[in-house]
Amino acid sequence: MFGKKNRLMVYNSELWDSYTLDNEIGIQSDLSKFIHFLCLGLGARKICEAGCNVGNNLTEFPKNFDVYGIDMNNLALEKAKKAYPSFKFEQANIDKIPYPDSFFDLVFTRGILIHIKPENVENAMRELLRVSNNWIFNLEYFGEDEKMIKWKRGDDLLWYRNMKDRWSKFDVEIISDLEIPEEIDSAKTRLTLVRKRKF
Repeated sequence: MFGKKNRLMVYNSELWDSYTLDNEIGIQSDLSKFIHFLCLGLGARKICEAGCNVGNNLTEFPKNFDVYGIDMNNLALEKAKKAYPSFKFEQANIDKIPYPDSFFDLVFTRGILIHIKPENVENAMRELLRVSNNWIFNLEYFGEDEKMIKWKRGDDLLWYRNMKDRWSKFDVEIISDLEIPEEIDSAKTRLTLVRKRKF
């Protein structure tokens, strides 16, 4: 999630290992189905989840789908590789995604950009845009003010996001921006879907 040499935040392995162990029991099959069907509906066959952790959002993707996941946490990636051996996982920072320009049909995040310091979110968004050939969507906690959220793991680790407002500063087409029903995502996230403009 945050680069070990990131100027803005030092990666805390112990904190995110603890987060990973909590995440193992957090599978939401309806959410994973929603993500899978959204990818199918958009015609995306080669997808990447940035900040995949243990892969809970990928559980409903069939083995023949071309699925990639990146995360900074080694423990999470070990678990993801074991659970989904046909998918491709790599340790990487969202600020510097190790794939060529326009490599994926679709790139998405769920609950990742909320953990990036406000002044560094645009760097991450530029990388998501760079590696996508077409679609990007974010499922993040919504807040107009982007205030810090008090979190059990500490302060300055979690913020609300207004992704529609943030994407409006990029050369993308905003397709949708809507609240996801709690029955689908218990985290009460907001879906912001954008399409990359091609020249």
